[in-house]
Amino acid sequence: MALYDWKDDYSVGVARFDNHHKRLFDIANQLHEMMKLGKGADVIEPTLRELVDYTRYHLTEEEKVMESIGYSNIVSHKMAHKVFTDQLNEAMAEVDAGKTIFVVIKIAKTVIDWLINHIYVIDKKYLPEMSAAGIR
Repeated sequence: MALYDWKDDYSVGVARFDNHHKRLFDIANQLHEMMKLGKGADVIEPTLRELVDYTRYHLTEEEKVMESIGYSNIVSHKMAHKVFTDQLNEAMAEVDAGKTIFVVIKIAKTVIDWLINHIYVIDKKYLPEMSAAGIR
């Protein structure tokens, strides 16, 4: 059973971004499974980097679409992304300093917790403007 289950309530109404969010849940679950199985840092670190890299990719793609439609709340949305990206960068600096195992669960949980909160509080706000622009 997955530690972090995707729920239909998390849908933002844009299939591409829902798929991105689901992928992030999948990667976080892979990390959790690796930890349960006692895998070492050499196995876990590439998946951890995938989670961070995919998170950055998703945020960039979301911002591109928001820019393309002239999303009215883009400034605060981008700021929320920047604050979170800064947190990821700090965590990855710890990994680079050799603290992989200690950081893995923190990052996986942080990404999912942030993502769920971000979806409910911030992402769902763009649905009317995305829909009006024909983005589903």
